[in-house]
Amino acid sequence: EIQTPVFLSAEVEIPPDWEGEPVEVELWLGGEGFVRLSNGVTGGLNPFHRAFPVAERARVGEKVRIEAEVVSKGLWGSQVAEPRIERAALVVPETSVRSLLRDLAVVAAACEELDGHDAVPHLLDAVDAAFAALAPHWPSESGAAVARYLRGYEYPAGDGLSSLPSELASQIAGGPRGMRAMWAVPQPGRPLEPLPDTARRALREARKLLAGRLEEIKREYPPVGRLALTGHAHIDLAWLWPLAETRRKARRTFSSVLSLMDRYEDFTFNQSSAQLYAWIEEDDPDLFERIRARVAKGRWETVGGMWCEPDCQIPSGESFVRQLLHGQRFFEEKFGRRSTVAWLPDAFGFSPGIPQLLRGAGITGFFTAKLKWSATNRFPLDLFHWEGLDGSRVTAHFTRNPGMDYNGDIAPFDLLGVWRNFKGKRRHPESLFPFGWGDGGGGPSEEMLESRARLGDFPALPRLRMGRVDEFFESLPDEDLPKWVGELYLELHRGTLTTQGLVKKLNREAEHRLLEAEAFATIAALHGAGYPSEEFDRLWKILLLNQFHDILPGTSIAEVYREAHGQLREVVGGAEKLRNGSLRAVACGSGDGGVTLVANAGLAPRPLSALLPEGVSAVAGRDGEPLPVQRTAEGLLVHAPDVRVPGLGGITLRRVEGAGAEVRSPVLVEDSGDGVILENELLRVEIHTDGTLHRVYDCEMDREVLDGRGNQLQAYVDRPANWDAWDVDEGYELEGEEIPAAERIEVVEEGPLRAAVRVVRRWRSSRITQTYRLHTGSRRLDIVTEIEWHEREILLRALFPLNIRSATATCETMYGAQDRPTHANTSWDAARFEVSAHRFADLSEPGYGVALLNDGKYGHSARDNVLGLSLLRSPMYPDPFADEGEHRFTYSLFPHPGDWTEAGVVEEAFALNSPLVAVLGSETFAGSGFVSVEGLKLALGSLKWAEDGRGGILRLYEPHGARGAALLRFAHQIRSIERVNLLEEPEGDAPAIRDGVVRMEVRPFEVITLRLRLRAG
Repeated sequence: EIQTPVFLSAEVEIPPDWEGEPVEVELWLGGEGFVRLSNGVTGGLNPFHRAFPVAERARVGEKVRIEAEVVSKGLWGSQVAEPRIERAALVVPETSVRSLLRDLAVVAAACEELDGHDAVPHLLDAVDAAFAALAPHWPSESGAAVARYLRGYEYPAGDGLSSLPSELASQIAGGPRGMRAMWAVPQPGRPLEPLPDTARRALREARKLLAGRLEEIKREYPPVGRLALTGHAHIDLAWLWPLAETRRKARRTFSSVLSLMDRYEDFTFNQSSAQLYAWIEEDDPDLFERIRARVAKGRWETVGGMWCEPDCQIPSGESFVRQLLHGQRFFEEKFGRRSTVAWLPDAFGFSPGIPQLLRGAGITGFFTAKLKWSATNRFPLDLFHWEGLDGSRVTAHFTRNPGMDYNGDIAPFDLLGVWRNFKGKRRHPESLFPFGWGDGGGGPSEEMLESRARLGDFPALPRLRMGRVDEFFESLPDEDLPKWVGELYLELHRGTLTTQGLVKKLNREAEHRLLEAEAFATIAALHGAGYPSEEFDRLWKILLLNQFHDILPGTSIAEVYREAHGQLREVVGGAEKLRNGSLRAVACGSGDGGVTLVANAGLAPRPLSALLPEGVSAVAGRDGEPLPVQRTAEGLLVHAPDVRVPGLGGITLRRVEGAGAEVRSPVLVEDSGDGVILENELLRVEIHTDGTLHRVYDCEMDREVLDGRGNQLQAYVDRPANWDAWDVDEGYELEGEEIPAAERIEVVEEGPLRAAVRVVRRWRSSRITQTYRLHTGSRRLDIVTEIEWHEREILLRALFPLNIRSATATCETMYGAQDRPTHANTSWDAARFEVSAHRFADLSEPGYGVALLNDGKYGHSARDNVLGLSLLRSPMYPDPFADEGEHRFTYSLFPHPGDWTEAGVVEEAFALNSPLVAVLGSETFAGSGFVSVEGLKLALGSLKWAEDGRGGILRLYEPHGARGAALLRFAHQIRSIERVNLLEEPEGDAPAIRDGVVRMEVRPFEVITLRLRLRAG
C-alpha cells in the first residue's frame, strides 16, 4: 500500500536553443498533487491544471527545481489503479497555435448551442475563412505532421477521467477521435519540431481575420443577456475523502487560484467556509498571507459568513447561529470584512427558520443551486424574496446551469443555458454565474479564463463581466420581487435525514450537552467561577465542522465517519465535563457534603425526575421529608412529579438514610394474557405479544389514542434509482414487510415510579430490542431502542396510526415549527413523503393531539392520520457498511389534551433530550432559576458568556407562532440589559426594566438575544 502523500523532486536546465522562448513544465504524476517551482510558482496538480509556467523568456543554462506532493487519487476521490509518473516534460508551447485553437473552439461550441440561430451560418463562414487563410502555410511534410498528430495521444490514461461525463472526458483528453482505440500507436519517426515562421505568421493573420469577422457579425447579432462571473471552488470539507485530504485540496486549489490572479488582472474569486481558511492558516501561513493580500485588493471574496457550508435541515437553531457567529467573527478578524450573502449552493433543503438567523448576522442575500435538483416539481422562482417563519426576508437567487451546476464552465453550453433558464430576467437584467471545478478540480482553470476573454462580448451569447457576489446582490431590486414563504424543500435526497444514524445521534447529544454546559458555566461565573471560553470555542468548532453538508447528512465514506464519531464523542464528553464541573462549583464544594444538586437546563420548570449520583441511596426535599426513589438498572431514580425544578436553576436534595417515601399513585404492571399492560393515573398502555402497542387509552380525557396498532416496525427494500446514501424513492412502501412478532417480551421494571417492558425481535441477521417505559404522573411513553443492525439496503421505520384527524402535521425546525400537509392533493404535497423534524412531530385537532418525540432522529412522515419515524437506513454507497452495528436511541409517544401549543410539547421534547442532571455538593443551592418567564411562553436558545467577555448572552425564542408580551424575572439584580443581534452587537432599543422585571413584546417565532450585566445574589 502506498503511503500518501508521496514527495517527488527533480532539477532541470533550460536547453541552449530555448533562449528567449516561453517555457512550461507539464506534469502528470499519478494523482492529485501540489507543485512548487524554484521560480516561486505554486499550484495544484489535477486534470484541469497540468502545466506550470517556468519562464516567459527563458535564459540558457537556467536551472529549475520542481517539487511535488502527490496522492494516488483522481477526481472526487477516485482510485488511480497504477499511480506512477506518466508525464514530466519541460516544453516550449506554440502559443499561437494554442490561441487560435481556443478561438476556433469557442466559435464551434457557440454554433452548437445556437443551433438554428441566424448567426450560426455567419459564424461557420468565419471559421472557414480562418482555415482558408491558414491552409497555404501549414506544414504538411509527413514526418512533422504525424509527430504533431500523435501528440494528442500523450494524455495519460490514469487521469481519473472515467468519473466525468463522456463528452467532458473527451474534451479534456483532447487528441484525435478514436486514437485510444488504435490496435497499435505508430511511432512518429522523429521528434516534434517547432512550426516554421511562415506558419506562425499565418496563425496570427488567421486570428486577426477571425476577430474581424466576429466584430462584423456582432454588429448584426449583438450579445443577448448578461451574466456576472465569479470564480469559485466548491470544496467539500469531507465527502469521498477524509478531512486530511481536504486540507491538501484547499492548499492546492488556493495556490492555483493565486497563480491565475497573477496572470489575469480582472479575475475575481469567491470562497466560503471559515474552516478552510483556518486550516490554511495552520498548514501554510505564507499562502494565507497571500490570500489576505488579494482579499484586501477586492480580488478574493470571502463569502457565506459561516464556519462551513452546513446542512440546513438537521442542525438546531442555536447551531446555525454559531455557524454564523464563528464564521462572521473569523472573517472580520482575519480579513477585516463580513459577508452579506449566504453561500449554500449544495445543501439538501432549507429550514424556514434560516432567513431570520441570516438577518440577525448581517446577511441579506442567499445563494443556492440545489433547488434545481428537485425531481418532481420545478421550483418556480430563481430571483425572489424568501420569507421565513417570523416574517424575516432575504433576497434569494439561484442559477439553473444545465452543465456542471455550480461548478460552471465558461463555455457556450453553460452560459447560454443559464441565461435561457433565468426566469428573473423580467425583474433584473443579469444573473450570477459561478465557474470553476470543485473539490479535486482546482477551481477556475486557464482554459476558462481564456474562454472568458473570447466569449465576454460574443454574438448572440450573454455579455460577461467579472464581479463580486456581494456587489451583485446589492444590485438586485428590493421591490417587485415575488415571495416564497416557508421552507425551501428539496424534492430529492430525503434519505440524508436518516443515513449514518450514529453521527446524527451524536450531533443531537453534542448540541444539548453544549447548551447545558454553557448555561451552567454562565451561572457558575456569576458565583465567581471562571468561564472556559477557549474550551467552549474549541468544542463548538468541532461540532460545526461535523455539521458540514456531506458529513452530518450521512453521504461520505467510512473513513469520514470513523473520524466524525470520535470528534463528536469528544464534544459530548468535553461538554459533560464542563457542565458537571460548573454544577459542582455552584453546589460549592468537593461533592461530599451531604447534598445533591439537581439542575434543569431548560427555561421552564420541570417535575423532579433524575438519576442520582452513585453512592446516594435516599434523598429528602427541602422540608426534610423523604422523596420516592426506585432502583433501576441505570441507577437510583428519584421521581416526584409534584416537586418542581426551576428553569435554568436547580434544587438541592439532602442525602438521608433509609428508604424512599411511599408512592401515592404508583405505575402499575398487569399481565393481560396476550401481553402486558402499563398503567398510571393518566395512560393505560397495552403491549401485545407481537411487540406493538395494541391500545393506548387516555384515562384523564377518556379517549383512545391509537387508530390501529402503534409502533409497527416496517422494513422496506431501499434501493434508490440514484444517489444511494442520499435518496429514498417515492415508491419505497411498495416493497416492504412488517418486522415479525416478538420472540420475547418481559417485564424489566415493576414500579412504583417507573415500569418497563422489554420486547425483543429478530429479523434476518439483526436484533431489535425495545423497552417501553412509563413513569408515574407522566403522559410520555418512552420507547428505548437498541438495535444490532446487520442488513444492507433496508429502511427501517416505526409507524403510529393515531385517532386524530388533521390536515396538517407540525414539525419542529430551527427555532420554531412548520406545518406540512398530511394529504397528497397536489404533486407538491405528494412529494413531501419524507420530511425533516427535530425533536418532535405532532398531529393535533382542536382539544387533543399526539406528538412523536425523539432524541436523535430527523426523517419523518405524516400521511393522513399516521405519523412515521425513520430509524435506520443501510445504503451501499459511498460507505458499504453505513449504519452497521449497534444503535441506541429513544422515541416517545406523547398524547396530550389541547393542541401542541397548549400541551407543553416543546418542553417535553426538550426534557427527553436534556434530562435533569444530578451532582453531589456540599452546600445548599439557592434553588431559584436564573430567569423565569411570565405571559407569552418562550423557549431557551442559549445562555452563554459574551464573546467579548462583557456580560452574559441570553437567547430566547417564541416556539409556537404566537404573539404577545413576555415578562422576564431575573434571580440576580440587573445592572444593564440591551438587545443585541446574533453577533452580539447592540440592536434596537434597550428593553425597559421596572421593579426588576423586563417586559418585551414578542412576535411569532421571534428570536431574541439579550446582553446582560448582572450582580450575583
